[in-house]
Amino acid sequence: MVIGGDITMTEAKDLIKKYLSSWGSKAIDFPEINNARDIKGVNRQLIDKPLTQATVMLGHMGIARNNPDYYACYVMNYILGGGGFSSRLLTNIRDEQGLAYSVSSYFMANRQPGSFQIIAQTKNESAKQVVKSVLAEMKKIIYKPITDEELQAAKAFITGNFPLKLDTNSKIVSYLTYMENHNLGMDYLEKFPKYINTVTKEKIHQAAIKYLHPDDYVLVIVGNQAEIGL
Repeated sequence: MVIGGDITMTEAKDLIKKYLSSWGSKAIDFPEINNARDIKGVNRQLIDKPLTQATVMLGHMGIARNNPDYYACYVMNYILGGGGFSSRLLTNIRDEQGLAYSVSSYFMANRQPGSFQIIAQTKNESAKQVVKSVLAEMKKIIYKPITDEELQAAKAFITGNFPLKLDTNSKIVSYLTYMENHNLGMDYLEKFPKYINTVTKEKIHQAAIKYLHPDDYVLVIVGNQAEIGL
């Protein structure tokens, strides 16, 4: 149980004892869950809808939160597509080509390996070019190491923005729950910036090689398939 607000530890314990002391515990038999399979080759799922705009999602297996390469993936993804207006995907697809209002990437890192996804919305006629550009940026960050400027800018934003994850009681409660769920330790708030600052260009390069798969992925496009023409 996580409690945040203008309350002392003694007050919190008294309230828990008053309202929850009668609660008991029992064993729970959780079902066995099979791990998701890696993707081999290209799996296309094209969903035809009479829309003027297509939604494009491309992805494959990602990583678990306890993966030792988590922080390298974190910084790498920020540079690729998680960094908003400073990311490579947005710079290429929105700013340079004018094909999409937004495009982003992220790792769903949970207790079990989650997915890596890139999502964009564009006109039906430009969906094919968006897919080509997404794959090109994935290959670029694999085969061409990032620059010193990109690395320093990513680290500065990630560490500088970190306090904003804790600027309300609800955010504090949510983040402390996250820390407990992943056994990160109560000193994680102090350690997180250090973890980010230990990431190097070489670690990012190796993470991109290992965890990005531009030849093995699922591609889902929802839109007018006659206009998309994939």
